[in-house]
Amino acid sequence: MTDKNFWDWFQSKKAEIEEFIISDTDDYSIYEELTDKLNNYNTFVIPELTRDTDDNNVLILSCDGKVEGIPFVERLYESAPIVEKWRFQKYRAPGQVRELTYQGLEFRSNDIKARYTFEGQYYDIELFIKGYDDTDDRYKGLAFLYLDHMVGEYNVMTKIGKIEFRKTGFLNSSDDKVSLQELRATIERLN
Repeated sequence: MTDKNFWDWFQSKKAEIEEFIISDTDDYSIYEELTDKLNNYNTFVIPELTRDTDDNNVLILSCDGKVEGIPFVERLYESAPIVEKWRFQKYRAPGQVRELTYQGLEFRSNDIKARYTFEGQYYDIELFIKGYDDTDDRYKGLAFLYLDHMVGEYNVMTKIGKIEFRKTGFLNSSDDKVSLQELRATIERLN
């Protein structure tokens, strides 16, 4: 599928997608169709749908943190048409998120702290997570969602190297750790 094919399809289904965004439906068929169309465009590109504070519908083109998807997200974003009451965004943007859920696991953003070192081109980070269980992969999945939404998906893919996960413990001092917002500010300030 080409960029043009995708955007032509999108505009033909725009009303159905808009209805899906504002409804409380359990019918995800239009979202699944959107996901399939993006998958046909490139297997790395995935959609997220939301609304912004200006009452626009928003299609976020993400590559779910996979660096290999960057060129495809960039190309599709650059070819996007102007569509009334729609905003297209590449990657999960950094912002403030208080609480996310992933596959039934829930913890708050202030339950994660980071310690980092800068190694030339990349930040290597340790994430300290309250209640972290290294036998439960959902903790890592949810931590990556917090990184994408608070530090920014593009920043995580291009400016963070090694990531290690740790449990916040009684003996772990918080003096040398920062919040994810502070980590984002450091990364954006120094690069």
